[in-house]
Formats: sequence, C-alpha cells, structure tokens
Amino acid sequence: MDRIDPRDMRAGDPDREHTADILRRAAGEGRLDIDELEERLERAYQAKTYRELEALVADLPDGAALAPGSTGVVPAARTEPLPLKATMSDVERTGSWSVPSRLHLSPAMGNIKLDFRHATCPHRVVDIEVKGGTGNVVLILPKGWAVDDDQLRTGWGSVKNKRAGTPAPDGVLVRVTGGIGMGSLVARDAYFYEK
Repeated sequence: MDRIDPRDMRAGDPDREHTADILRRAAGEGRLDIDELEERLERAYQAKTYRELEALVADLPDGAALAPGSTGVVPAARTEPLPLKATMSDVERTGSWSVPSRLHLSPAMGNIKLDFRHATCPHRVVDIEVKGGTGNVVLILPKGWAVDDDQLRTGWGSVKNKRAGTPAPDGVLVRVTGGIGMGSLVARDAYFYEK
C-alpha cells in the first residue's frame, strides 16, 4: 500500500478552528474583506483534509501549512530561524528532519549540507540567509522544488544552481539571500546523490 501524503490526511476540529483564527486575524488586518472571510470560514469548517485547510490560508502571512497531528501551524513557522554554523568542521542535515521556514547559515571555514530528500517541510517557501566565509553550502532537493538565488551576493564565491525556476504546484521554493563569501552555493537534484 502506498503511503498517503500527509496533506491528504484527515484534519480535526482543532485544525479547522486554528485555520479560522488565521482567517479572522487576516480580516482584522484588512487582508480579507468580509465576503472573503465568510466564504473561507465556511470552507474551513467543511474541510476534510489538511490540503483543503492549507489552500485557504496559503496566501496569508500566517498561513504556514498545517501539520498532521498538530493543533495548528507548525511551531517552526513561529520560532526564530534555525542557525547552522560550520566553523572548523562540516554541518549536515540529512535523513528525516523537520525543515523550519527560515534558516541562517554560516559556512565560515566549513561546509553546510542540507539534504531535503527525506525531510518534512510543511512550508511553501523556505528562506535561507547565508553569511558566508570560505565554506560551501550544498542543497540537495527533491523533485518539484526550486531555488531562487537572485538576492544572493557572491563576492569571490560561485553559485551552481541546477534548480532555478518555479517550483511545482506541490513543491517548495527555497529563497537564498545574504552573501556566499569565498565559498560556493551548490543546488542539485536529488537523483545526483542517489546510487
């Protein structure tokens, strides 16, 4: 039996209520008019899956994807950025790990590798700020993901982005900003690393 996409899992009442709170907050900030709010609230309370709830808040600032089994937005969406610093050694995130919405990478004199192939990412956009030294940043991306490096300064470093462009409808956009220093940013397809 094929594994079900987590977004197609059944949502519960706490998830519906949390989505409704996001919608009400957005209306209070003037992001939704009253008709949009009523229409989305009705759809939220009728939603059966996380995917349906996610679609209702995807265009809102607080609209990070909902996580199966949680009672609302994934905590990483509301916490400080995840800092990863490689000073005299390498840092890796591989295997099963939860991707936060923001990361701060400092490849001073070491390399940082982020392997997203088996990671859980409930966000549509992941922002990575690089404060580079002489180290490299390597991003290994699954099918459907894309990398935007337009706002990344290179200095004496280089960028090798094989995943530029627009992500798939169910994919993730990784936005890389900051500066790479004297190192390199490498963004590659997952299949490049599969044996």
